[in-house]
Amino acid sequence: MVCKVKREPSEPSAKGTSDGPTEAYSPPLERLEEAVTVLFCLIDDAYATLNAPPQSLRVHKRLSDSEVIALALFQQLRGVESERSFLRDCTHFFSQLFPGVTGLHPSSFHRRVRNLRRFVSTFETRHPARTGRRTRRP
Repeated sequence: MVCKVKREPSEPSAKGTSDGPTEAYSPPLERLEEAVTVLFCLIDDAYATLNAPPQSLRVHKRLSDSEVIALALFQQLRGVESERSFLRDCTHFFSQLFPGVTGLHPSSFHRRVRNLRRFVSTFETRHPARTGRRTRRP
């Protein structure tokens, strides 16, 4: 026995006719990439205001200080404690946004985050509930 389904004509495809992706066609990864890009841009602008690093050290680093701070905050926002798994996910999903993360050792990333801790904590204090850090009650 064969069932026949009567279908209504579909609406014309919206591909190529819109100015950008609509909510229905945006997969979660694209929204996440956009959020990470906005996070990086905000941190990069603020970090340049807080600390102007010397140009000579930029050549030797695979990731800029702003990228390290953005990734550290993104790691805290996601709630991932393992730096190894976080870097593996970043390499897999965000290597086009942060090309220097590919092949980066967790110990190198941890050392950079530890050296930049005062800047990371500056950005954490603005939204402590979102970064998972608890504030002391008086």
